[in-house]
Amino acid sequence: MPRARKTPAEKRAEVFRRNYNIGKARTGFQEPDIARALGISQSSLYRRKVSPDKFTFGQVLTLNRLFGWTADELSSIIGT
Repeated sequence: MPRARKTPAEKRAEVFRRNYNIGKARTGFQEPDIARALGISQSSLYRRKVSPDKFTFGQVLTLNRLFGWTADELSSIIGT
């Protein structure tokens, strides 16, 4: 049986998780710190990490400032 292809949403979520984990490792921030910076609870942060399309653009920009993503990393996350 052929393997199912990933949907565009699954691909975006995978790219987001990879860049999120890299940024988190780079800065040493923990989940409570990140949630506080975004102004959301830790459980909301977890749900948004599972479905990154639920992050607002402002929250993505906040993550960009926290993690110091490169222009390439940020553009791969927002899909431009």
